[in-house]
Amino acid sequence: MTLLRFYHLICAVTVTAIFYSMWFPSVQAYDAQVIIVNGTANHCMPNLSCYNPFQVNVSVGDTVTWTNRDNRTHTVTTGTSNYGPQGVFDSGIILPGHSFTQFFGSVGKYQYYDKTDTWPSGLVVVSNGFSHAELSWVPDSLKVEKQNYTSNGIVITKQIQNTGNADAHSIIFTLKITNQSSLFYNNFVKLDVPAKHSVPVAFVWSNVPNGQYRLFFDANSANTAGDMNANDDRSLDLISIPPSSSPLVQNQPLPIIHSNFTLNDNTASVPEFGSASFIVLIASIMSVIVFVKSRLNAILFS
Repeated sequence: MTLLRFYHLICAVTVTAIFYSMWFPSVQAYDAQVIIVNGTANHCMPNLSCYNPFQVNVSVGDTVTWTNRDNRTHTVTTGTSNYGPQGVFDSGIILPGHSFTQFFGSVGKYQYYDKTDTWPSGLVVVSNGFSHAELSWVPDSLKVEKQNYTSNGIVITKQIQNTGNADAHSIIFTLKITNQSSLFYNNFVKLDVPAKHSVPVAFVWSNVPNGQYRLFFDANSANTAGDMNANDDRSLDLISIPPSSSPLVQNQPLPIIHSNFTLNDNTASVPEFGSASFIVLIASIMSVIVFVKSRLNAILFS
């Protein structure tokens, strides 16, 4: 009788363990992966960052690992190229093919850069989860129009959306326009973006020469709105402005050639068990039950 009760206890514990594992997935420290891409000598163009992804989102207790896939040495150092190291962490020299792992135990935004090459930069966001704004440029929303009949200026508009559950106040949006060698435009506007809404962000560019240009939009990835994913805060568009002799109509879209390179959302997520894992788990546990039952039967009826 004692052995039979022991068998029933094993079955009860096993069933409880199965349902617990299904309804309460394993929570474990996550190691986010960042690649230092090859091609830093060319500033990683056409990418907007030499760290891929530019931003990772992790929770307190997680780690981030940077792997150097370039043929040059690099560092991962908190701070900026303008103000230097901030002293939170510094990888030291990372040789080609080598990695560096950093543990994050405090909530915050950690900007970092490469001390050996001031161009590369990235961002680590560590959180416990909270109500916040989430800004992102709307894909394929770029619009370029002539300003008016008399000027040769144009109005460049791109939609920004806030998919978060909190309003974003006084966000600085910047636009830089370059060609292969020169900076033609650098300006900013300040706007509020209500939660669950999108608003147009407009810039006026005067005395526009014809040619091909890169448009770098930035929703200020280091803003204080609590934005957790800076990958889609930055966008690169390629446009081609026709010669001024081409017929243009006020408030009508210009016949531009347009390509959008908004950064992909590379938000880090905590991996969970899949359905196949549950099947394997249940099959393994049932095998244990069958084995225990057979042993008990052998003992009881021997």
